[in-house]
Amino acid sequence: MTRKRERSELLSEHKILKFDSSRGEFKLVNDVIVVEDLVNLYINNGLYRVFHCLPLQIRELSIGHLLTEGIIARIEEILETKVHGKNIYVKLARNLPHKNKEKIQFISTMCGEGRFKVPPRTLRAARKLKFNRTKFHTEIIFTAAKTLNSRASIFRVSGGTHAAAILDKNGMLIAFAEDISRHNAVDKVIGEAALKKADLGETLLASTGRLTSEIVIKTLQVGIPVLASLSAPTDKGVKLAETLGLTLIGFIRGKHFNIYSSPERIERNRT
Repeated sequence: MTRKRERSELLSEHKILKFDSSRGEFKLVNDVIVVEDLVNLYINNGLYRVFHCLPLQIRELSIGHLLTEGIIARIEEILETKVHGKNIYVKLARNLPHKNKEKIQFISTMCGEGRFKVPPRTLRAARKLKFNRTKFHTEIIFTAAKTLNSRASIFRVSGGTHAAAILDKNGMLIAFAEDISRHNAVDKVIGEAALKKADLGETLLASTGRLTSEIVIKTLQVGIPVLASLSAPTDKGVKLAETLGLTLIGFIRGKHFNIYSSPERIERNRT
């Protein structure tokens, strides 16, 4: 009953006109649409952010967002989280830093084709990643893709969500989430993994969305060494991953995938 009620809160029915070109006619049918809701995140009693999101895994979303944005370095910095309806209240041990306090730093890409604005906190996280020697067998990449496709139940019904998953070196699922935003889906799984006390330095993050520089920075910020997607990367995503030592994988399709940076973390299947 709980599962059915939960699904009903995430999906909405709408009457549409569906055009059939083979018959050359319009037909009135019921369609299923994913719900987009507004959720307010309050930090130390002040409104910090309004999320446009799928109203599911709200606590995980808020914790993951604080981690991937560098607002906190560890989940232990959170003293309390409360969810009341569409409001999330987070109490931190310290006040939020002023937005302009931390100066943006510029870094040049390895190929010298551009410069990026990167917060110092992300550079500090990337320096640690340079020493991360965690390796994943190729079969784990395909396992991640299968997990995204098989567990994305809301997408199968509505076609309106992105999915993200975090797996360990053995292909065991640690966290999974769907959301209307690929950014939110990533934040949700990172928040869930943090709540489970997972060692993110030994995990792989898989997504259905584009691998942009924003997603790369979120991944770097929490120390995850491998970021993979069913979709494509952008040029800035690739250059940033290459420069800062993140293993970036895209276009996982069937028996193939592309490695764009730091391929040394990916090994052939076990024999």
